[in-house]
Amino acid sequence: MYEKKLESNIRRHLSLTQDPYHIAQSVAGMLEKGRFDEALMMARMSSRNTKVEVSWNHLIDHQMKNHRLHAAVKLYNEMKKRAQIPNAKTYTIIFRGCAQSIHPKLAVAEATRIYNFMIKAGPLKPNTIHMNAVLEVCARAGDLESLFTILVTSNASMRSPDAHTFTIVLNALRYDSGHADRSNIGLIDAEVKREIQKNLLRARAIWTDVIANWKSAKIIIDEHLVFAMGRLLAMGDYKDNDSVLDLLEQTMKIPRLDKPNVKLPDAPPAETDAAADPSMPENETADTTNMSPKDRKAFVGLRANKTPLYARPGNKTLSLVLTVLVNTRKTSSAVKYWNYLTKIAKVTPDDSNHAWYLRALASGHASAQVASVIAEMPPTLLTPLTFRRGFSACIGDNLNPQAFKNACRIFDVMATKQRYADALAMRLFLQVARANTRHFHDAPPPTTPNETAAAASAAGKLAHGTQILAALDRMWEPFRILTGSLSYPAEATRSPEEERERQRGALQEIMATARRMIAAIDRVAGAEDGMMQLVAAADRRAAKLWHARRIVLQRLVERHVRILYPDGPPPEEVRERRTVLEEVEGLAEERTARQAARHASF
Repeated sequence: MYEKKLESNIRRHLSLTQDPYHIAQSVAGMLEKGRFDEALMMARMSSRNTKVEVSWNHLIDHQMKNHRLHAAVKLYNEMKKRAQIPNAKTYTIIFRGCAQSIHPKLAVAEATRIYNFMIKAGPLKPNTIHMNAVLEVCARAGDLESLFTILVTSNASMRSPDAHTFTIVLNALRYDSGHADRSNIGLIDAEVKREIQKNLLRARAIWTDVIANWKSAKIIIDEHLVFAMGRLLAMGDYKDNDSVLDLLEQTMKIPRLDKPNVKLPDAPPAETDAAADPSMPENETADTTNMSPKDRKAFVGLRANKTPLYARPGNKTLSLVLTVLVNTRKTSSAVKYWNYLTKIAKVTPDDSNHAWYLRALASGHASAQVASVIAEMPPTLLTPLTFRRGFSACIGDNLNPQAFKNACRIFDVMATKQRYADALAMRLFLQVARANTRHFHDAPPPTTPNETAAAASAAGKLAHGTQILAALDRMWEPFRILTGSLSYPAEATRSPEEERERQRGALQEIMATARRMIAAIDRVAGAEDGMMQLVAAADRRAAKLWHARRIVLQRLVERHVRILYPDGPPPEEVRERRTVLEEVEGLAEERTARQAARHASF
């Protein structure tokens, strides 16, 4: 009954129009409303006397988007049985749908079968777009054997490989190398390295073809292709990572700024777009990222017999350079590359670029540059992780006498540009004040006979205690604001228990920070080194102030413990949580203390 009524409605609709365009529009509208049966019946009934390939394409695409691979292939076969010849768009839909399938192995089998049929007996021969789509299917399934089998079918006419073709292959090799490293298949490190080197040899052979086609102006190299090759090389050893910088110089004309006596070139007077004007002079760059395959092929034809265009660097290139500099321990060149790419190449850094830049500077213990970068970052890119990385860089640079001043610059940025300071970042800032002590022990030799080593040691203790109190003083107001933020919850809760559970993490972080502040005050006031006695002798008001603030902090901790644990805290819950980063910082502090004691003994 339902089918008869549905057939009657469709027959009435087809009596009004037989235009394939309007039929395809009707089928697309039915699919958007979830009326698949009605759309399928319309395509079947209209196929009797009209060519409606577009309608069948809509049906196949609908099934592919819903991850119904078998159903889509059945529609493809039914389409041919009803004398509806599949067009180029039909195969593109099928192959791209296979690439997005949740059953990659099955998708590879179907895609390669249809692709081979097109080559051998199909009325429509596959083009470069079809080949790239099938390569994408094989790459997502991790089937390198099928991928290279499809790659062999390329030719100089319809299936000439382009930049996207080589990008897919290089990404597949990188995924295979990463899979060998991540998978738990019992491989030892030497075997994993051999697998990576094997894929690197394949990639270098492919890159030889890329450069040959590029120099003969048969393809346009873009950032995606360079980035794919660079990321694969970055998985190798030191020489492979170092060759990434040669790769960028070869394809983007970015100079090797890590070499000695290399200066930054002057910024160009005005930015030009080589992609918009194919008659640009040599050594110009081309941005083909947003070009369609058809436009890119036409652009290659215009560039025939001309000097090849260099790829235009972007955010991916900037991240790749910083990654390689960290891997090769050439972080001293990070500032040069950053200035070149951001000021001369006009790359606008994003949050990922800033994160990698901070990581590179932190690896080189360049706390001053880290502070400058954070101070210049837009407020929208500043996150708690940004400040944690900044303070971690200052901790690693604790032999620098200016490390604490650099940390103060970072803390001022956090206090002014963030609504609430991060509790863990404040603990790291306090760690900088406690660990940056080397310059206090590197006191100059006595200038007068009356000056003794004990007096010099007392001066160092006084300076260290003053530094810790200065850090605590900077922390006090942001910490008070952070503590007060929990008194006014953003959302209403059903019960005090629900509010307590929602704020548990924040309360524990605040408690951990308060305990660190109490420990810092106790360290200054401890009898073992006499810091507070020296500070009190210099400024009695400061000594009384911090004695009162310690009482406030202790009461805060006790109040939060009562809130979190009304029935009494379990011993394992009371213990302060220490992150992996804090454990490393604790070891760094102990190492610094041992170095200072060894230096003082001399």
